[in-house]
Amino acid sequence: MTLDEFKKNYYLFDPAPFGRIFTFIDFGNVRPWAKDFWPVENKNKICVEISIDKLAGLCGLVNPARMFFYYGHFRQNEAYPIGDNINTKYRSSIFRIDKARKAGFTVRTKEVKMIPNYDETGTYLGKIPKCNFDVEITMDAILKMDKYDSIMLFSGDSDFGKLLSHLKSKGKKIIVVSQRDRMSFELEQVNDHFIPAETLKNLLSYENKNNTPPLRAEE
Repeated sequence: MTLDEFKKNYYLFDPAPFGRIFTFIDFGNVRPWAKDFWPVENKNKICVEISIDKLAGLCGLVNPARMFFYYGHFRQNEAYPIGDNINTKYRSSIFRIDKARKAGFTVRTKEVKMIPNYDETGTYLGKIPKCNFDVEITMDAILKMDKYDSIMLFSGDSDFGKLLSHLKSKGKKIIVVSQRDRMSFELEQVNDHFIPAETLKNLLSYENKNNTPPLRAEE
């Protein structure tokens, strides 16, 4: 048995019964895994990220027909209150998007919106970033339904419950990859196979081999 076969059998699943597999990675949901996987390292500002290259390699173990990657990008030259350098957020987001394309993902991206934030008294607290891809993932999953037999979704978000229920009613098999404590009841009820993200921790750490500036997990 090769190392890749061991990883597939031990960490993932035998893809044979699942037919043509499409993977859908909501990276805005996946990136925060790093905070829970490596809390000490990130607390001390030692940057440990989810590796996009390793994530692609992990998906590749089950021979998916297509791999989709959803992640937002910040606007260039805008002074975000959440960053010291006005271009830091932009460069970091574009860096990850480029990495995903080079790793073989079909990338869906859009601009991150900055939404005014207020406390319960109505006091303005500044702006917070917002960018979700529920609609884009749902559209891709439905419009391409005839091209796959199984969907492998990297998210535990309950918002995908109706989508996955619909796909299952059409004969599709459902594989969900999520942290155990963030796996929603809706997705728990509909999945055919669940992969706890925690079991993948040692396969996904980011390695800064090119001496590029490290990226904080919270960025």
